[in-house]
Order: sequence, then C-alpha cells, then structure tokens
Amino acid sequence: MAATSATPIVVFKGSQTELLALVHPKAKWKEAQHMLLTQTAAQHRILPQLKLQVDLQNRLCGPKTLGVLERALRTIVGDNLSISNYRIRESKKPAAAGDSAMIIAHDLAQGEVIQTTRDVVVIGSVLAGSRIETLRSCFVFGAVKGTVAAGIRGNQDAVIACLEIAGGASLSIGTTSAVLHLAPVGMRNHYYVARAVQGKLDVQPHILE
Repeated sequence: MAATSATPIVVFKGSQTELLALVHPKAKWKEAQHMLLTQTAAQHRILPQLKLQVDLQNRLCGPKTLGVLERALRTIVGDNLSISNYRIRESKKPAAAGDSAMIIAHDLAQGEVIQTTRDVVVIGSVLAGSRIETLRSCFVFGAVKGTVAAGIRGNQDAVIACLEIAGGASLSIGTTSAVLHLAPVGMRNHYYVARAVQGKLDVQPHILE
C-alpha cells in the first residue's frame, strides 16, 4: 500500500511496513505538523506495525519544536520513528524538566533504532546491531554493545554513561567517535562515562556510591 498527499506541505510515500514523510522546508510548521499527525494516525490505524521516517529536508528547527513533534508522533507509532535531515536553531531557554528525558525500559534489540532530541535513559542494554542517536546525553543501566551517538548536532558537552561496554561498541559524542575494539576491564561497583576531550573520546570508570 502506498500513500501520497494531495498537497505539497507533506508528501507521504511508503509501503505496508515503512512510511516516508517529506516535509516541505518552507511550509508553515503548524500546518505541516497537523498533517503529519493526522495522516500518520490514519495510516497507523490500518497498519499498526508501520515504521515512520520523517524527512524535514534541511529545515531549521528549534529543539523545543522538534521535541513537541517527536512526543506527539511517538504517541502514535511508539519507537518506530525516525526524524532526520534538519538543522537546529539554538534555544536561549533551558528545556523544562519534564521534557528532558526519554525512558526506554527494555533491551534494544538488533536492528532497533532510537532517534530523539531528548536525554535517553535505557533501563536495559544496547545490544549489538541496535543504535541510539540523541541531541543530548545517554545513560544506560546495562551494557553497551551496539552504537550510541550523543550530541549528534555537534554538542561536545553531551555524555554517555553505562554500567558495561563491550568490545565492538561504537560511541560518539558530537564530532568525536570511536569503536572500542577491546572492552574496558570490568570492575565491580563501577560505571563508565564517555566524554569528548580535546577531539578524542575519553572513557573513564567511576565508583558507584
């Protein structure tokens, strides 16, 4: 099944498992957001397994605006969501506390991708073949065996924290990235924090208190 909108504000293309929404970069945001939500809800009622990819076509967006859109779409499609191809407009106001974290209460399985504008808290592990991309930081109460990309729009102040890191895990913060071919030596009652330091990824153990 394929769907195409009758207006250039948002063009929908897809199949029974994936739907691509192309948002016109000069469309009025409220109109584009309304069309995204209504059309996605209609498609999802027919195809609940639908994976939605929203392409903003290099649109300039504020973090709060993106966060509102992301939360609204996730109420419809859950974690089957990808929002890509946008530029971030810097916000002078700090994010509200209630908007700051996305909580995932399961292991991320192979092939699972999480993309968000918020901090990510994983109560579980990031398994091999899974991926997290966030504008902010990521905290994993388990092992990182897959890919975690924090501060994806150049935020070098983001951090990645986890209880374990496996060999082959891929970590990146801002423009700094590394694949850990050898896992750090595990220590009891410790956790690991990765930061970007002078253009390199620095992973340090810390004592659990």
